[in-house]
Amino acid sequence: MSSENGSVDGGAEGAQPEQLALIRESVRKAKVPRAKPRTWRGAALAKELPVARVLVDKGVLHLDRYFDYAVPEELDAQAQPGVRVRVEFLGHG
Repeated sequence: MSSENGSVDGGAEGAQPEQLALIRESVRKAKVPRAKPRTWRGAALAKELPVARVLVDKGVLHLDRYFDYAVPEELDAQAQPGVRVRVEFLGHG
């Protein structure tokens, strides 16, 4: 907002500013393609429990929560509760 005349910066003279509330319904109804579920290098998922909930121990407070990771079929028997795992986190293995 400009402090001199109360108009929105970057707007045309006399033009009404857009109201986001009016376009929210259009955005909500828009068709958005859903992302395909990914696994590490396209590996098949485990049959029983395809997702492991992991607590990443990096010593940073904002990471003090659980993250979900896909369990590849070949690691299904090894992915058990309480087992220490090595996961890639934000591109850092």
